Amino acid sequence: METDKNIPQVEIVAVGNELLNGLVTDTNSTFLSAQMRAHGLQVARVSVVQDDAVAIRSALDQALSRVDLVIVTGGLGATHDDITKQVLADYFGTPLVRDPKAEAMIRTFFEKRQKPVPEAALRQAEVPQAGRTLYNDQGTAPGMMFQRDQQRVYVLPGVPREMEHLTRQYILPDVATVGNLCLQQRMLLTTGVVESALWEQFGPLDALESLVKVASLPSHLGVRIHLTAQGKDENETTAKLDQAEQLLRDVLADYIYGRDEETLESVVGKKLVERGETVAVAESCTGGLIGHRLTNVPGSSRYFLQGWMTYSNEAKIKNLGVDARLIEQHGAVSEEVARQMADGACQRAHTDWAVSVTGIAGPDGGTVPKPVGLTYIAVAGKVPTVCQKFVFPQDRVRNKERAAQAALNLLRQHLIGLK
Repeated sequence: METDKNIPQVEIVAVGNELLNGLVTDTNSTFLSAQMRAHGLQVARVSVVQDDAVAIRSALDQALSRVDLVIVTGGLGATHDDITKQVLADYFGTPLVRDPKAEAMIRTFFEKRQKPVPEAALRQAEVPQAGRTLYNDQGTAPGMMFQRDQQRVYVLPGVPREMEHLTRQYILPDVATVGNLCLQQRMLLTTGVVESALWEQFGPLDALESLVKVASLPSHLGVRIHLTAQGKDENETTAKLDQAEQLLRDVLADYIYGRDEETLESVVGKKLVERGETVAVAESCTGGLIGHRLTNVPGSSRYFLQGWMTYSNEAKIKNLGVDARLIEQHGAVSEEVARQMADGACQRAHTDWAVSVTGIAGPDGGTVPKPVGLTYIAVAGKVPTVCQKFVFPQDRVRNKERAAQAALNLLRQHLIGLK
């Protein structure tokens, strides 16, 4: 969405040599931009500067010449190059003083881990006297906020988990009354279709864009459809988002598996719980990734009973009962073997469902009839065993990730009756 001058503007200053030399990706600015937008503000500019006093001061001067709200991230740690706190204290002309509450929180942080408290960590309890301390119970570096007339500067640790926590605890409540428009966002999650085919199938966007702004965010695991509605209040924006989502689901229901923070594995798990059913997995080329994803969901022990990582032919034969003659005749990467892997897992685990995958992850091992990326995925159990063929022509890691995604999606489609 283009810059709207009717929306209050925010600037972010990300501090850190590691951001400039490519060692760390600046995910903090992405998170902050999304949160500001969701609360009726807009990030107009992101500046990334080195751990240098002159650079930080210059970035602040420029930002405060344009906007009334600046968020600075990074440089609040306990090492020699973490200079942001001192630079900000000097910038606003206030000394650093020891904050007893911050010190107590730091001591508690280390006591819980049964470790001595380094003196360098205790120095993080020194905060600008004239600033507001943003107490951090997720780490050892407190944040801070400075105010000068109507302008505010928030300073947050660079560690993403701590930055996100302090943003939610302190900044979002503060900015809730700043925005003069109601902006609401929703993300629809799709998989199993490439971006070009998805929008070709949907057709003209006029009706959709009359309700919301649309952004299409593709990755190797699927396309995320980001919707932003604008209105006078939350009732209006929610109604617009609901209408827009229904337009998309009317055409793309086969591909939409969830929205916002949902994951494919959590959606599958929820459906299994609703049905009172269980699942097992038999994996080869994915190396346990499907089981890993399923068990990332809290409460997955209610439906995930067992998994096999049968990487070798011998393991497939011994543990899943795959017929050695099938492997000899068709190869381990074949529809026939994938089917027997799923059947064997379902029978041995006594589950309602089983998913199997066998493929050539690459970069070696491919042939003309069986290229790198060739993958067979089967589902057995409540329906006659089915198998689908895929070719994932990317690198080894992405091929494994795409195979696991496709396997979970195939199971999902059977659970909701799409297959």
